[in-house]
Amino acid sequence: MIVSLRKEVTILIKIGIDLGANSIRLISIDEGIIFNEPCMVAIDEHNHVLAIGNEAFEMKGLQNDQVRVISPISNNKIDISALTSLLEQLCYQFKIFRFFVKTTILFSYPTSLSSEDCELVKNALINLGADKVYYDQEIWFAAIGSRLNLSSSVASCVMNIGYSNCDIAIFRQGEIIHYSLGPLAGIQLGKAIRSWLKKVHNMNISDMTLEQIIRTLGTVNQEADPFYTTISGSHIKTHALITLKISSNDIAFILAPLFKQLSNWILGFLTSLPIETQKDIFTRGIVCSGGILTLQGATAQLQKSIGCPIHLTDNPLYTIINGLEIVLKQMDA
Repeated sequence: MIVSLRKEVTILIKIGIDLGANSIRLISIDEGIIFNEPCMVAIDEHNHVLAIGNEAFEMKGLQNDQVRVISPISNNKIDISALTSLLEQLCYQFKIFRFFVKTTILFSYPTSLSSEDCELVKNALINLGADKVYYDQEIWFAAIGSRLNLSSSVASCVMNIGYSNCDIAIFRQGEIIHYSLGPLAGIQLGKAIRSWLKKVHNMNISDMTLEQIIRTLGTVNQEADPFYTTISGSHIKTHALITLKISSNDIAFILAPLFKQLSNWILGFLTSLPIETQKDIFTRGIVCSGGILTLQGATAQLQKSIGCPIHLTDNPLYTIINGLEIVLKQMDA
């Protein structure tokens, strides 16, 4: 349990890492968030790091035999060599390790990573120079970052939907008493949009264009006066550049069934709980974090389908990093 760490370490530098498949965030107790960019690294044929984060993301279209752009956490697997290269560059860039100074690192990890994977990450950070390294699942830090009273005898429900995983957990008296891994994450939304564009419009799009679509048109509601945007891509057969005008109603058509599937899964999870726990949750609601539920109409549709209050945290995209910060501050200096 994370709370048990409080009296074990004496440190001068404390760093939190929100380690995700899509992004990696670093927080320093002294400086706040110091890095928040894609979890990517560009490497040359000699395994030298060329770029990380946004710069590596922008190099994806330049990949060849001499340049590889790697997402170290992908398809529920971890490329520890690439991740170590990324972490080493971050540690060097932000001077995380210094002579005669001890550094403790606390990192969160998506459920897609195994305990063996986390030990590899821990050992890599220790080899790079960390004095102590601790870790736990994203759902714990999401719960702590939401500032719920997790030690209460009344059950609390927390759901976190990231890029690669969807977790829901019931907390009572400082423990997770029920847990489930869900069917919908950010990657599924992207795949659904790409599939629709290929099937209906014979179009391939870049990752940047996909982000633009979700950011500007992301909704699960059909509207009488929808938003429109024009996107560019390549024809799946001729590879010629083509443009297309799409609307928020197009995206709602694609995403609404996925959120219906999510609603059914949540309802199935809740109805499997003991009756007294169900009463607690249907009265208090589900506290949610992650970017997906910030899409227009998402929480309203879930609330209507489930019949249970849905509460977004104050800062859904940064709830986990807030949880990391809280735990780091509670550790003994």
